[in-house]
Amino acid sequence: MTRRRSGPGSDRATLVEASQGGTEPSTRAQPPENPSDGPVRTCIGCRSTAPRSVLLRIVGSEVDGRPTAVPDPAAVRPGRGAWLHRDRGCLELAVRRKAAGRALRLPGAVDLSAVHLLLDEAGEPPHEERATARVQPNRKWVDEV
Repeated sequence: MTRRRSGPGSDRATLVEASQGGTEPSTRAQPPENPSDGPVRTCIGCRSTAPRSVLLRIVGSEVDGRPTAVPDPAAVRPGRGAWLHRDRGCLELAVRRKAAGRALRLPGAVDLSAVHLLLDEAGEPPHEERATARVQPNRKWVDEV
């Protein structure tokens, strides 16, 4: 039989102290401030979180025997997907970090030419989140004043 530690500094003690009006905050995850934002995903390039609606989903597949990332703008294709800002900078970060292969669980180098082509055609400006917001320790976005 294993015993849980319930002394000072343990998670259970922190929760009990917080529920009894203690000064220490709870260690449990807090619900999102605005639940109407919808699901939140992490960009494989810059590793920041954003609502799913502003990210591009890419799906891993094999084309001519080579691992390839295929853009899925409607986010409906079957298969394992990863999320990326519609920004050339985030795509370059993902390429440099070799994040697409890991996120899509594909062996070897992943061909991202279809994603490059889609972003070039769209011509969308870079996302401004890094310039207008900062990440708090609890990973919630707070607008700069």
